[in-house]
Amino acid sequence: MTWQETAKNKRDSVMAAIPQEWILDTIPSATEVPNAILFIDSKLTEKERAITYSTILELQPQIQSGKLSALEVTKAFAHRSALLHQLTNCCAEIFFDKAFETATYQDEFFAQHGRTIGPLHGIPLSAKDQINLEGIDSAMGFVSLINNPIEKQDVSKLAIILQQMGAIFFIKTTTPPAMMAYTTTSNIYGETVNVYNRKVSCGGSSGGEGALIGGRGAPLGWGTDIGGSIRVPSSFAGIYGLRGSTNRLPYCKLTNSFADQPVLSSVVGPMASDLQDLKYVMELVIQAEPWKFDPKCPPIPWRDPEQQVPAGKLVFALQSWNKLVMPSPPVKRALAIVKEKLIDAGHDVIEWDPPISSMTATQVAVDVYGADGYKEVVDYTQASGEPIVPEILSLAGGATLPKGVGHIHEHWDHAKRRYEVQQAVDDYWFNETTKLTGTGRPVDGIICPVWDTPSFKTRDIGKFYGDYVAQFNTLDYSVVVVPVLCADKLEDTKPSRSEFVSDKDEELWEYYDAELVDGCPVGVQVVAPRWQEETAIGLAEVVDGCLRKSGS
Repeated sequence: MTWQETAKNKRDSVMAAIPQEWILDTIPSATEVPNAILFIDSKLTEKERAITYSTILELQPQIQSGKLSALEVTKAFAHRSALLHQLTNCCAEIFFDKAFETATYQDEFFAQHGRTIGPLHGIPLSAKDQINLEGIDSAMGFVSLINNPIEKQDVSKLAIILQQMGAIFFIKTTTPPAMMAYTTTSNIYGETVNVYNRKVSCGGSSGGEGALIGGRGAPLGWGTDIGGSIRVPSSFAGIYGLRGSTNRLPYCKLTNSFADQPVLSSVVGPMASDLQDLKYVMELVIQAEPWKFDPKCPPIPWRDPEQQVPAGKLVFALQSWNKLVMPSPPVKRALAIVKEKLIDAGHDVIEWDPPISSMTATQVAVDVYGADGYKEVVDYTQASGEPIVPEILSLAGGATLPKGVGHIHEHWDHAKRRYEVQQAVDDYWFNETTKLTGTGRPVDGIICPVWDTPSFKTRDIGKFYGDYVAQFNTLDYSVVVVPVLCADKLEDTKPSRSEFVSDKDEELWEYYDAELVDGCPVGVQVVAPRWQEETAIGLAEVVDGCLRKSGS
């Protein structure tokens, strides 16, 4: 069987898992229906819309009181996600039958015992394709990994923790091959598109997850991040996403590319349409003491986010741009709004200007990404005969395969340079900014863009560096993405410019198209120090509260 036939069979099996009554007669074009959410709302019943627009914390008391059944909730999200998949191509695996069976069991348990199984009883959750679930593939976008279902002993520890609390997994979402791209396209599924604007990318590599959660196909899901893979799709989908420090959450038994590379590791984290849901589920997972399941997890107990943030006036450092490419008008407007609302609330905002640029920090990460010359990617693609998807080369710095290290000492030099960058930026944050804040403390958090533009066409990924996000993988800081606004073609017109700081600055100024990205969400990164996930959430609550209070 050719790789094309294998890929087509997988696509067909995903569609076959959708009940026939949920299959659309025709799929409208992106020009006809750019916003998938509005279209899908029109196809659901009033009760389905009410359920799928509810948060976990809103659904929980209704399930616990018997007002809503687990099956009712699961079917509502399944219907919505089935429609989302047909418009955005966001699902790598659909297993509604298994989910309905689990939900039915939970309803029977509730009827018999008068109580729920756990705090997430009846709550459907989604997962990026690399999170292992029993009997389901974890293909990571590679044709050669199709038809290789995960066995019980290889289920991800994170999934086990959540399932024991009653969570119902029902979908796994698309990724690019090896999860190594800021967009989501593969030879198996093709392109996954932006749920708010189907003309452009959903981001990557947790792009399917972003499209699904942004479209309310699940209240919360799980992505991974080695260079921005949670944060870019979260911003592009108008949702919240957490990139924590390495191994704060259990990564044990996730399928991964470059899985045991120790210099700069991928992390797993939640993506949610509601910040309080994200905080709640984070607390549940940490309180389950994951260090007892995953030896890499540090034994750091949960700390109340509100108590991690100083009372009264806070001082944020704003990275307004990277001094190489001026952000596009919607991104600049988002940063200006956040700054204005924080100041209006009595906080201070100063400029973030460390001795190490975001591009320098990112280059360390890029060198690590390509350290093996993409040998693993080549091996997986050659196993099926599929070509390498060009989009995944951009994260390693070019349009061709990167040159791998010639000796292990070269890779240790990557580790050394990362350590040196961390030391320099830490010193600036924790010591030098103390002289600038007026509070006697270092700056409390950093705010910066997620991406230069609200989105882009998938084929154009090579135009971008991704340094706003990848710098924090090198630094290993804790980051929460907070949605701010949606691009507006009337308000975010291209400004006239005659001077540019770099060729790339001019290139991306020319590339910006207000009409193309109209309606695309824009978020910001809210950054806390290493191992301070609770602080990042607390700071995100401050920023989010200022924005929502003003109606932004």
